[in-house]
Amino acid sequence: MSRIFFFFFNINYFDSVSFGELLRILFFGIRFDISALYYFNLLFILFSLIPGNFKNNKSYQSFLLFVFILINSILLATNFVDTKFFDFEHKRLTADIFSSVWLGEDFRTLLPDFIKDFWYLILIWSAMCFGMYKLYPKLSFKFLKKDFLSLKNLVSQLAVFILLMGIGLVFGRGGFQLKPLRVIHASEYTLAKNIPLVLNTPFTIMKTFGRKSVTPVKYFDEEKLNSLFSPVKEYKPTSQNKTNIVILILESFSAEYTGFLNKGSGYTPFLDSLSQHSLVYTKAFANGKRSIEAMPSIIAGLPALTDETYITSQYSSNNINSIASVLSENGYYTAFFHGGKNGTMGFDQFANVAGIENYFGMNEYPNESDKDGNWGIFDEEYLQYFSTKMSEFTEPFFTSVFTLTSHHPYEVPEKFKGKFPEGTLNIHESIGYTDYSVKEFFESAKKADWYNNTLFIITADHTAQAEKSYYKNKIGNYAVPILFYSPSDTLFKGQSNTVAQQTDIFPTILDYLGYDKPFISFGNSLLNDSIDHFAINYINGIYQLVKDDYVLHFDGSKTIAVYNFRSDSLLQNNIIDQKSEYQESESYLKAILQSYQERLVENKLSTK
Repeated sequence: MSRIFFFFFNINYFDSVSFGELLRILFFGIRFDISALYYFNLLFILFSLIPGNFKNNKSYQSFLLFVFILINSILLATNFVDTKFFDFEHKRLTADIFSSVWLGEDFRTLLPDFIKDFWYLILIWSAMCFGMYKLYPKLSFKFLKKDFLSLKNLVSQLAVFILLMGIGLVFGRGGFQLKPLRVIHASEYTLAKNIPLVLNTPFTIMKTFGRKSVTPVKYFDEEKLNSLFSPVKEYKPTSQNKTNIVILILESFSAEYTGFLNKGSGYTPFLDSLSQHSLVYTKAFANGKRSIEAMPSIIAGLPALTDETYITSQYSSNNINSIASVLSENGYYTAFFHGGKNGTMGFDQFANVAGIENYFGMNEYPNESDKDGNWGIFDEEYLQYFSTKMSEFTEPFFTSVFTLTSHHPYEVPEKFKGKFPEGTLNIHESIGYTDYSVKEFFESAKKADWYNNTLFIITADHTAQAEKSYYKNKIGNYAVPILFYSPSDTLFKGQSNTVAQQTDIFPTILDYLGYDKPFISFGNSLLNDSIDHFAINYINGIYQLVKDDYVLHFDGSKTIAVYNFRSDSLLQNNIIDQKSEYQESESYLKAILQSYQERLVENKLSTK
């Protein structure tokens, strides 16, 4: 029942699922439900089956009822939390919800808003819990024996105990297959996009709990690996320059919301006008689906290729290269700005690891009255603060700012209510407000001495809600804007259909500035047309590679789907039988994964 609710509350995402496909998913989803139910209810099952007549009294049975309702109401609650949270990440929740990032002050601050906005889910959950209670079997105690077991009855109860525990274990592990049921097994029953519908949230939490270490795959020997892909970049520039670098990371700014990427249909009039004077990548993609995954991708060239985010993983203290660590060697001052609470999503800690000299969060912001009452500082005021602070810095500098107003609950300041189109999704009004805030930022920046000597890069952390079919599928679900704007350099003009990703920003900057030493990045310079360009991401146990004309879905051992996204943008024609068309891409993807995992585990994400 909760899977059906999950489907209907996210029907915009699953709109391509036919009735027949839905029935198939509901049927095979039971396999994952039984596994979760068995393991989470193991205590209840043991207490129910253990031999002995001591179970035959009201106190003991009331205890069992309490355990049953407690455990399964919590399991249902996780499914209902995911019913709306899925709208943000398009994946089932995993064990990282128990991390300090999830359960920190931001969670406590926003909880009342989520309860207010999604109260109807609480009512449905409460009704289902009441239904569980009413349907729980009621025993007639007057017919139950309470004395000691006879040997015959003890043997029979013991036999039942062993038999049912054995059957339960088989169902719990998902069958007699070699390895117990895993998240990736859901790909056997549906397309990669629909995997979350097959799964349930208790199962994904259970299967990712405690999985903090990475065991590197070994597809190739070292020589073959390096011939296919190497993250070690080194450019041979003819000259160097000391241009300031400013990166604007816009919260939840899906490409779908921008007019300049959708034939004028969007909510971003200022960015639409700026794009006319910028270098715009029309096939640009995020490397992850969460804000916490964006900063490592953009700042350090590290894609999100594991279940646990890099910032919260045991590898977060690894030595890494980043835009900041490299440019600081060349005399750059470096800073990162985020209008949220200090500590939010570990941004400040990652800034330290990445070699960023100063982090500016809400604690450093001077005006308490500009707080939005939820996340932090409204975008307009914070971007003005960002512009003012940069005028205090010594050039050259590298800075980045992460906006936040276009995040749930999408509140715009009272004075701007009704100023921007409300659109058809609840995020659209806040997108218009953030676009306006970026416009005001550039109006202020134009007056600064540093403006003409600055390269601006504008992108998003990840995508959000989608309406159009392309933006709901596995490739469009990662489509974000990436544009480069320079007031004084005509190099950054026009549009490019080259595949681009967040991890390309780091090497592109170094290539442009003329950096001539080796560094590590899992992206490539977008200024070099002679090298491979690709985009990679990972979600629900499936790796996705966008390269050349193809989108390839890979489950860690085999390719499960291939599409020509240039001619089949809705990914409707799986050409997996045409192996000659994608074999090179599959090897390329394997090499990326092996290189990333080996370097992650061996702490080799830096050339120093």
